[in-house]
Amino acid sequence: MALRHLVIVRPSSQGMQVGKSIQVCVDDGAAIGPWVSTLAARLGYPLVDSFGAPLAYRLRSVSGEQTLPLTGRFADVRFPSGSAFLLEPVPPEALLLQEHREQTRSVTQVPSAATRFSRRSLISMLTAFSLLGLGSGMTTAFAHRLFASHRSPAPLPMGSTPISLRILFDHHPQAVRALSWSPDGRLLASGDHGGLLLVWNLDGTVLYQHQFLLPIHALAWSPDGAHLLAATGQTVSFFQAHTGVLLAADGAHHTASITSLGWTQEPIPRALSAGIDTTAVVWSAQSYQPLAVFRGHTSSIETLAVLTTTVATASDGGVTRVWSAISGQEIHGYYFQNARPLRAAAFSSLGTLAVGGDDGAISLWDDGRTCHRQRHEDFGLQCLDEAIHVQGHRHPVRALAFSPDGLYLASGGDDQQLIIWSMQTRQSLLVQRQQETPAALSWSPSGHLLAGAIGKHVALWQVRKDAMTT
Repeated sequence: MALRHLVIVRPSSQGMQVGKSIQVCVDDGAAIGPWVSTLAARLGYPLVDSFGAPLAYRLRSVSGEQTLPLTGRFADVRFPSGSAFLLEPVPPEALLLQEHREQTRSVTQVPSAATRFSRRSLISMLTAFSLLGLGSGMTTAFAHRLFASHRSPAPLPMGSTPISLRILFDHHPQAVRALSWSPDGRLLASGDHGGLLLVWNLDGTVLYQHQFLLPIHALAWSPDGAHLLAATGQTVSFFQAHTGVLLAADGAHHTASITSLGWTQEPIPRALSAGIDTTAVVWSAQSYQPLAVFRGHTSSIETLAVLTTTVATASDGGVTRVWSAISGQEIHGYYFQNARPLRAAAFSSLGTLAVGGDDGAISLWDDGRTCHRQRHEDFGLQCLDEAIHVQGHRHPVRALAFSPDGLYLASGGDDQQLIIWSMQTRQSLLVQRQQETPAALSWSPSGHLLAGAIGKHVALWQVRKDAMTT
């Protein structure tokens, strides 16, 4: 399907005046309602009103001449690429009218399908979030909170497995979206949708905390142990890692929400940030100022991965670009499998690049730093090296993490599955159903522990690699 650009205008604090705007891309095949709801969540719009009732959003042209429908696909609606829209809450009467139409269409269905609006429609919306990119587990946690009385959590599997739960960290009041280990493996940083950053040790004792006003989208501990990065909205914050002292915060160089953070592995590490404004920024950890800006993408960057000074950034347009954090230039042609959004990426210590997204598949390139076959396409030089695809998730992949030795890959998806893969056989060694979506995964530097963000909890698993068999 074709891609179109939309300019999303955020009203200024004066109300009717035009404020900041961002440009996003949309596939004509995307469903309008779920896509708009996902965008609203990404931009930090409230998901519930002051009474706790769910909010839905719609797109209205800045001129006021066109309001996109709540149903259907973008291919069904005519507007030129580059059109400017406002995101606005849907009036209750419009939702009631939609509900009436849905009930009319479903009159021949079994009675159980015709439940009341507040539950059924919100479940549909949250499912769409999972399919179209509300990363990091907020969707599932939100649904659990609202409908806990209607559904019992799925039990964790019993019996002997290669992993065993060491601790379930439960100090977060909202869904955990980001995790990062200290390089010595003694501390973990976790951040949630409510903006709470916690740094804690392996027995669950919190050493310090910091409360942000916006959700925490990403965390990254520097390889020298000195700094902890946090991404909230369009701001990158630098902390002194072991004391929690805020050293600097920059909200001027990204124009929309940051989705991912990282560090180069070199004597003087450089910080990295990427976001839905389609750019990635390389930062100095001394001056806290940008050293380079990568502008190779034309759609939102959803994730990044780093190996030494090589960076891979993957977008919701299905494109992965590999570039140098030193020069800011691409190292080889971009990877492209299909136009489905990509949500997670990881480099192994051996050079393997893993990328996963909305199709549920994980694409693997043996060495993502090199390309053997390239050709020029409309969007630049494309790498034609074939990827190996492994398919274990039935829904979008949300998290990927390699073990430090590069021999194992952990993945988490919207199907609530945690899967551990062998990189030697490309087969799954463990498939374990969790109670909620594993929104973030991170191996300890020793490789003996695996941390996972599961709803409002952080699970810390002991990994027995000797028990893993194909």
